[in-house]
Amino acid sequence: MELLKRLFGGKEKQTEEVYEITTSKGVLRLWLERDLQQDPDPKVEEYWIETLDVSEDARWLLVGRRYGLFQFYDWRGRLHRLPARPPAQVVSEILFKENFLILITPPYLVVYRIEDPENPSTWKSFKLSQEGIRPSMGLDLMRGVLAFGVVGNRVYAIDVGEDLSLQRVEFKSSFSVSEVGELKAIKFLTPSKLFITGTEGSAIYSLSGNLLKKFPYRAGRAVALINGRLILGEEAKIIVLDAYTEEELYKIDVPLKVSQLDGDPEGLFVFLADAEENHLGILDLQTTQYLQTLEGFGYSVVKVSKDGYIYTSRWLQDKDRKLYQLVKLGSNLVDFIYPKDRQEKVLKQAEKAYKEFVSKVQKAKDLSQLEDLNSLKEIAGLDIPLRRIRELYFEAEELLKKKRLELFLEQIREKVQRGTAGQRELKEIEEWLRNADGEEFEKLSKAKEELERELKNRLTRALEELKVALEGKESQDLEELEAEEEVKNFRELLSTLPRELSREGEQSLQRLLQEKVISYRLKRFKITTTEDRVFFGREDFPKFSGERRRLSWRLKVEEKLIIGGEIYAKIAFEREDGVLLEPKRYSNLLPVKELKSMPKWVRSYLRHLRGLFSYEPYRLPLFVSYEETPWFVYNLERFVSMVKDQLSFGEGILILEGDAGVGKNFLVEVFSALTNRPLYIIPCHSKMEKEDLTYTYEFDPKKGTKRVFSDLIKALQTPGAVIYLDEINTLPPALVKLFNPLFDYRRYLVMPTGEVIRARSDVILVGGMNPQHYLGVSELPQDIKSRADVMFVDYPPFEDSRGFFHPDEALILKDYVSSLSELSNEEFVYLWYALINQVETPQAQRLINPTRESHIYLLFDLLKIANRIRKAYRDYQSQRSEEPVEFVFSIRDTIRCARRLERYNSAQRVVIETILPKVSSPLEREILKNIIESA
Repeated sequence: MELLKRLFGGKEKQTEEVYEITTSKGVLRLWLERDLQQDPDPKVEEYWIETLDVSEDARWLLVGRRYGLFQFYDWRGRLHRLPARPPAQVVSEILFKENFLILITPPYLVVYRIEDPENPSTWKSFKLSQEGIRPSMGLDLMRGVLAFGVVGNRVYAIDVGEDLSLQRVEFKSSFSVSEVGELKAIKFLTPSKLFITGTEGSAIYSLSGNLLKKFPYRAGRAVALINGRLILGEEAKIIVLDAYTEEELYKIDVPLKVSQLDGDPEGLFVFLADAEENHLGILDLQTTQYLQTLEGFGYSVVKVSKDGYIYTSRWLQDKDRKLYQLVKLGSNLVDFIYPKDRQEKVLKQAEKAYKEFVSKVQKAKDLSQLEDLNSLKEIAGLDIPLRRIRELYFEAEELLKKKRLELFLEQIREKVQRGTAGQRELKEIEEWLRNADGEEFEKLSKAKEELERELKNRLTRALEELKVALEGKESQDLEELEAEEEVKNFRELLSTLPRELSREGEQSLQRLLQEKVISYRLKRFKITTTEDRVFFGREDFPKFSGERRRLSWRLKVEEKLIIGGEIYAKIAFEREDGVLLEPKRYSNLLPVKELKSMPKWVRSYLRHLRGLFSYEPYRLPLFVSYEETPWFVYNLERFVSMVKDQLSFGEGILILEGDAGVGKNFLVEVFSALTNRPLYIIPCHSKMEKEDLTYTYEFDPKKGTKRVFSDLIKALQTPGAVIYLDEINTLPPALVKLFNPLFDYRRYLVMPTGEVIRARSDVILVGGMNPQHYLGVSELPQDIKSRADVMFVDYPPFEDSRGFFHPDEALILKDYVSSLSELSNEEFVYLWYALINQVETPQAQRLINPTRESHIYLLFDLLKIANRIRKAYRDYQSQRSEEPVEFVFSIRDTIRCARRLERYNSAQRVVIETILPKVSSPLEREILKNIIESA
């Protein structure tokens, strides 16, 4: 009895009843085990057990119930999850064999490769579902060849031994088994022979499909191959065949209807499951005697494990329903197979190996010392399936697991203290947690919480340090800020953090950088004026003093006449600006010969006129209302920088290139107004001639039409003038040559009369044009390109590459929305970033209210539509799209739409009502409508 206690765990089993059956080998003892874990699904027992099987090492039990329900137990009776559970409505066959777990779950065949018998999560699976092949029942495996039955009473054989993935299924054979009726079971006799049972009989087939021998036995699923003997159950009869000679050895009548049977590996006893009642029959194969019928269990299925446990089923009537329970019977079968002295010897060997293992584990200082412990392998390699050996192995595993957990947690704590723990360590903890429970789960959860808290604190500290480091950094470009070493170091820290924390840190970083950009842009891009200067961002420019050009007079000969045979000249006095004055007290006719030495009165007249201090009237720049947005000030800053170069070096022209409606002219007008400079806008076109640029004609009621200098000529001689040549790229080639000396270092223009007009040194030359690569746009002539600076002017920025939306154009529009017009630019910018970009700041929180929020979203929708139409226009003009969009959505148009936003309360409706009527092409209108409605 003491030996039995040691063999079976050193304690008495809790049993309902012990069955003692006298056999030819001694007393066979059976008892009901109570260690099967209750399935958490309370309804699972309402479905009967279709099939079950135990792994060859007796570690795992898989039970398949009706409607595709599975129960997966380890040898201790604990429930586990079936790896990669297959989709199934029915489970008809389960087979553990040769490191495989194979299931037939019609219409699928599922094959698992058992990589690590201790860890089902490592088992790789493959699901076979092929057109025309519907696995149904019958399953066996030998030397990597799998045979299974399919609908249509056929057998297929495939090789699963080599191709782990089974990505290519090669059928070794396929044949019909109609001779046995409906196929029920398959057993390999040899690698080339199959024994197949059915509803009409049994037969032996070659693997190639030849019928070798037929039997009249209708065994159904009651068939087992045990120690060279083929055992069949037919109704209330057992038939035993020699598996090698294929001859019948004997038949035995039994007092129950056999549905399934199984026996111990040595073939000493066979256990019979009743097809209808809770009866378990026991047969002694050594004496061919039927021993006993045990009542209360044994219904339908039975399986004998290598470690001596018998698994079967029973049904219980519970009110108006039946419950089908799994039953585990303990036995002393191992005592019949292994002598007591051998059991004691193996057990001592196992206990010795266990003590050595415990000693090594307790001395281990790090995880590497727990790898490949030979004493654990020695316990696992003992071939006697004694429960005590299993328990020793289990205790060793638990000890190893606890020690590994202890060392692992200690390692994590050390890394946390050193500040080197990060995402990798957190993932390692999560890996441990997947297979942890109880106290181990609590310890790991606590370690995870501590590590997450430390990582959160580390992120908070790093963010505060970054804020301090960036205090002195200023930039309007996120990429410049992100190139800072401190930001790179912060990003390196983020790469070590868990995904969620890293994402949170990235969002905080983006908010911080955006706040820096917002603050910098508001502070950096401002226009300020002093008494004598204007500051455009970082560029300053002097205000024009208002100097006027003094106009001088000269004698002009208008025509020559012959009077009395003498040549006379008709004279007048002409001012520089083309004003003519005829003498009043003296005749305007003089002999030509007197002009060689100018008469005294003429000299006196000229002296008098020149002494009148005639000045050209000063052209006051018009007042221009503008919105001081960062985008606009930045463009003015670039403009001023290039203008200063032009004035410093006394050569060149600044060309503004950009879409129609981006504000090129407006840029020049604001500069002119702020610096107090007269502005001359000269429209250019392809039909212009030289005279158009040099002279114009005026009508004098007294003298009729007269020719005077053009605005261009006047502007070149006007102090501080800004000359804007609009659409300069459309000039005819002949006129381009005329401008060459004006745009280079010479700075003069040659008149048709040959007179040279020099530009004053303080005159500013600017040109404007649409993008050169657009359809129908003339390219800027090379002569002008070589003498010019080109500045591209774009629409106000809207969306950047990171998905942030800029408020520049919205700043222009806000004054046309009542609830937003009362906000300062700074207040609006912070409110915009909080609502549109989720960059929350204390300033924004104070300003948010439902009306402002609604109106900012309306502006956002309007700008989103405008920018999509602008993109479609550019794509068509640059030939990246074939959809004809020629409408230019200018800033003037967005202003017009913004005025009506509150009235319509819909950006889409405003744009449709305001913009579409301007488009003449029906096709283009439809395209624009689709863009508007999809925005």
